[in-house]
Amino acid sequence: MHAGGMQPDRHKWRNTLAEVISLINDLDPYGLEPGTAAGAPQDEYETEASPIASLLLNNGSVSRNQMDAIWQEWFHESLSQVIGDAEAERFCVSLNSLNDST
Repeated sequence: MHAGGMQPDRHKWRNTLAEVISLINDLDPYGLEPGTAAGAPQDEYETEASPIASLLLNNGSVSRNQMDAIWQEWFHESLSQVIGDAEAERFCVSLNSLNDST
């Protein structure tokens, strides 16, 4: 075993997490404007993005029910409740397309 063996996994994790955060920031379900001068920090949604990124890396996809369960844990409401069913479904498609680009 050599130490370099973990680099691609760590690199893939960081990239996937950053991409998930970027998608959530673009969605901005609570109007926090992450990364803007008057808004929340760029990594505002990192806590929620982390388990989503894990599902993408470990399972190859994330379902709307999984995403809603993650959101429920942190915000006591599902993301589908916040943004609507159709938008939540589109968001899951966007998340799952991240695996197509890596």
